[in-house]
Amino acid sequence: MNANKGWAEFYIEFANKLLEFKNNRKELIEKIKLVFNSNKIEIPNIINEEDIDPFTIFGLFNKGLSERRTKILKGIANIFEINSKTPEEFYCVPVYRNFNSNFYNPLQNEKNDIEALWNIFEASINYADNKTNENRETFIKYYNLAKDIKGNKWKLTMGLCWIRPFNYISLDPYDIELIIKDNLIPAEYLKYIKKSDNSIPNAEEYLIICDIMIENIKSNNYKFNNFFELSDYALYIVCVTRNKNKEGNTMNIENNFNKYDKNKFLQEVYITEKEYDKLVKLINEKKNIILQGSAGVGKSYAAKRLAYSIIGEKDNERVKMIQFHQSYSYEDFIMGYRPKNETDGFELKEGVFYKFCKEAEMDENKENKYFLIIDEINRGNISKIFGELFILIENDKRGEEYALELVYKDDEKFFVPENLYIIGLMNTADRSLAMLDYALRRRFIFIDIEPAFNKPQFKNDLENKNIDKDLINKIIEKFTKLNETIKSDKTLGKGYTIGHSYFCNRKNLSKEDYEDIINYEIAPTLREYWFDNEDKAEKEIKELLNI
Repeated sequence: MNANKGWAEFYIEFANKLLEFKNNRKELIEKIKLVFNSNKIEIPNIINEEDIDPFTIFGLFNKGLSERRTKILKGIANIFEINSKTPEEFYCVPVYRNFNSNFYNPLQNEKNDIEALWNIFEASINYADNKTNENRETFIKYYNLAKDIKGNKWKLTMGLCWIRPFNYISLDPYDIELIIKDNLIPAEYLKYIKKSDNSIPNAEEYLIICDIMIENIKSNNYKFNNFFELSDYALYIVCVTRNKNKEGNTMNIENNFNKYDKNKFLQEVYITEKEYDKLVKLINEKKNIILQGSAGVGKSYAAKRLAYSIIGEKDNERVKMIQFHQSYSYEDFIMGYRPKNETDGFELKEGVFYKFCKEAEMDENKENKYFLIIDEINRGNISKIFGELFILIENDKRGEEYALELVYKDDEKFFVPENLYIIGLMNTADRSLAMLDYALRRRFIFIDIEPAFNKPQFKNDLENKNIDKDLINKIIEKFTKLNETIKSDKTLGKGYTIGHSYFCNRKNLSKEDYEDIINYEIAPTLREYWFDNEDKAEKEIKELLNI
C-alpha cells in the first residue's frame, strides 16, 4: 500500500508541541480557540471548558470531512508554528465516529481524568523516543490509569497511534479482526484482544502486541509497512469482503463487531416483524414506553435489544439500565447532597438520570439516540424520584425551551433532550401494580410481553441446540396448558403466567435439567400462587414433571 505519510510527520511534530503546554493549559485552550476563530469554524463545546486533554485536541481534526480537517490543521500549523507540511489527504489515519469525541467525561471526575490523559500522553512520547526500562514502567503506570476512563476503551490506543504512529497500534475493531483472521500474533497472545468483557489490553499486554506486530510487519512482507497502513488495510479488507462500501463513498470506522439491527432483534426476541415495527413506531412517537409482563418472559432482554436495534449497534455507552426500589430517591436519580467523607461534611452529587441526560445533550450528533431502561419501574415512588422534573419526560415537553430550575442547583436550568428515550419494565405479578401512579400511566405507553411457548422461534431455537424433540414438544404442551390454567384462575390471571426464559439460556437441556428447573425454580412460584390451595399447586407441579 502507498500510504501518504505526510500526516504522520505533522501529527508527531504537533504532539511534541502540545507537550510543551502540559503545565500551561489555559494558554493552550486560547490557542485552540484562535485556530477555530481564524478559520471561521464554530468552536466545539468541549473547548469552552476550563481544561482539556491532548488526545481530545487531536480528536478535533480526526473526524468529519477532509476539507474541514485540513482547515483546522492549517490553523494549527500557523498558531503552533509547525514546520511539517500540512496534510490535505488522510489515508490510513485512524478515525472515530462524530459523537462522544472527547477522551474524558466532563460530568465525572473531569480533573483527574484529564491529568491521567496528559500523563500517558507524555509517557507514551518519552517511551517511543527513548525505550529505557524507566520510561517503560512510567508508560505502564499511566496507561493502566487512563484505560479505565469511562467511554475510552480502544479509543485510547487510537490516540497513541495518532501521536506516535510508528510505535503504537490502534486496536480498533477492524484491526483486531484482521489480527485474528490473519494470525498476525501467536495464538497464545490472542487472549489479550479477545476478552469476554470487551476490555482493551492492559499496558504490558498492549506493549507485547506492539512489539510482536512490529517484528511481524518487518519480517512477513505484508501489504502494509507500519501500524497506520495496517489500520487502512484492515478497513479495506472488511469493506471489500463484506461489500460494505461502494467506490466514492465516505467510509467511517465503526464498531463492526457490535452491529445490531432489526433482523438480529427478530432472531433473538420472540416477537413478529409486525409487532416490532409497531413497537419502534410507538417509542419514536411517545419516547416513553413500559414493557409489562409476568416473570420470565424476557422483558429486560427484549428492552436492551430493542434499544440496540434502533441505535444500530450494541453501544452500551448509549444504553443504560437501572433498577427502582422503595428507597430509591430524587437524590439518587437527579441530584442531591451526599456525605463527602467522615469529616468533611456533604457535597452535591449528580444522579444517574441527570448525568445520562447531559451525555445525550452533549452528543455532537443529535441523531444519536440514548435509552434509559428502568427495571421494576413500578416499585419506586415516582413522584419522589422524578420530583419537579416529571413533566419534562413528556414527548412534547422535551428540549431547552421547557427547562426548569433544579431543587439543589437553582443557578442551572435542566431539560430532557429530544434524543433520550425511556423504557420501563414492569412485572405484572407484582401486587403493587394496582397502585401504580396515574401520572406514570399517563406519560407512558404500555406494551404486553407474553410467554412465547407457542411461537415458532422458541421451538426453532431449542431445536438448534439439539435438544430432544420429544422434550421440546412436552415443554410447549405442558406450559401452554399450565398458563391457560393460570389465566382462567380468578385470583391470578394472565399477569401471573410462567415465562419461557427458563429454557432459553442453556446450551443443552436434558430430562434431568428440565426436572431441576421445575423443582427448584418453577415449583416454588406455583406454591406461592396457590398458597391457600396446596393440593392444586402439587397437582400442577406433578403434571409438569410427568414427561
